[in-house]
Amino acid sequence: MSRKPFKVPRNKEEIMAWINSIPMYREDQPLDLSFKSQDEIRSVQDAALVKQMERLGKFSPYYREKFKEWGLDYPSIKTLDDLEKVPLTSKADFMKDRGESFKLDMDFANIMEYILYEITYTTGTTTGMPSRFYNTTYDMFMQSWMFRIGCKLCYLEPDDILMNLFPYHFIPHIGYYKTVHFASAVGMSMCWGFTGAPLPGFPYNIHRSMQQAIEDIEKKKVNALSGIASYIRRLIMVAEEQGRDLSRINKIQALGEAVPKGMRDDIRRRLQGMGAGDVYISNAFGFTEAQTAFQECQELGGAHSGTPQLAYFEAVDENGKRKPDGEPGLLCITHLDRRGTCLLRYLVGDIVAVTNKPCPHCGRNDQRIVTAVGSTYGTRTKELMKVKGTLINPETMRDAVANTPGVVEYQFVVTKEKADDPYSMDMLKLRVGADKGADLASLEKVLKEKVKKAVELTPKVEFVPLSEIFNPGATLKATRIVDERPQE
Repeated sequence: MSRKPFKVPRNKEEIMAWINSIPMYREDQPLDLSFKSQDEIRSVQDAALVKQMERLGKFSPYYREKFKEWGLDYPSIKTLDDLEKVPLTSKADFMKDRGESFKLDMDFANIMEYILYEITYTTGTTTGMPSRFYNTTYDMFMQSWMFRIGCKLCYLEPDDILMNLFPYHFIPHIGYYKTVHFASAVGMSMCWGFTGAPLPGFPYNIHRSMQQAIEDIEKKKVNALSGIASYIRRLIMVAEEQGRDLSRINKIQALGEAVPKGMRDDIRRRLQGMGAGDVYISNAFGFTEAQTAFQECQELGGAHSGTPQLAYFEAVDENGKRKPDGEPGLLCITHLDRRGTCLLRYLVGDIVAVTNKPCPHCGRNDQRIVTAVGSTYGTRTKELMKVKGTLINPETMRDAVANTPGVVEYQFVVTKEKADDPYSMDMLKLRVGADKGADLASLEKVLKEKVKKAVELTPKVEFVPLSEIFNPGATLKATRIVDERPQE
């Protein structure tokens, strides 16, 4: 198996040279819509939208009734610009029947469109109970193409050996299962961490430990990791402490949460201390309703749609009016070519900025979700909060702290100055798990200054053991914001 050194492509010329060095990707180029002109992309998208609107009008229980209620002549929606005539769909709409009415009726005229191939679930962290998300055979085959393009975007190769570090969870979620399809789409070899927290009431401990995953990464010559960012980082830290050989690691899919530049640099530094060379750390932006994670061609360079014929992004205001290019708004997604669960102008629950401008790094002409606040592609709308009467975006706090040398784990806690007095002043605490050898007094001063600059609030800093903030054996990922104030 090829073990040629990997060098991260840094510009358009190097990216095209890398693509042309992989036979599968070179042969796919004529069909890769993201490299076509914007006029060609828009023409394909408009044509796909017309067909998708017809499907919704005929086969979607939810939209069939909504078109009547809205008085919307769905055949009149012929272009992406026409989408602004369509009202938004909210998570609350989707949750009313756990997403069941958003699944298209079976079209028995086409076997690929009526066979239900897979069901994944929203995790329920935003809206309560999990909801089903259906994929037909057609959807799964299209996802295989989408994943092949995604692998090409983030420099994963058929010869790579990938360790799936997503937890084996009681809810079938896209992180664990889509990693399987992602690797399969290009023929990568895969190893399994099979980690996760024990399920209360289940009599057997079926999960494997972080220690076993570390040993397998070393023994099986794994060179690529995919999993939740904070878990991957903790695993690398433990391996570093044990003097393990992780010199083969050169690609990381760190997903599920924001990975600021400081965190990426820290991961890279630790790996290179164990003998690794160039390491590409991708923080793709994903969510269940897209059934994928949108990849970066350069770190922090923007989350590419990759396959613009399958979905269209908008950043909109509360009334559904589209925001100017690059300006933050509520993210909504429209499926352009789906058969199972289908969504139209669906509010994902994030604030993002969307650009349609050509990517300056790779030259692709697909849409990108770009960083608008801090180092992340999206801020959950439910995370916006008032502290001491001021509305703040916690992402600005997170970015300030995560990019501070010496910080390993951190957690913001919003509480009351007097625990027994719900009417006392709000208080912001910052709990920090520091790197060994860090000057705590200096670190505290820096953190207070950086948080105050970010949100005009000075936190009370507390240094605690790492496990008090994130215990990889008990939770999926670290919880960065905790609001302990009494709920009105």
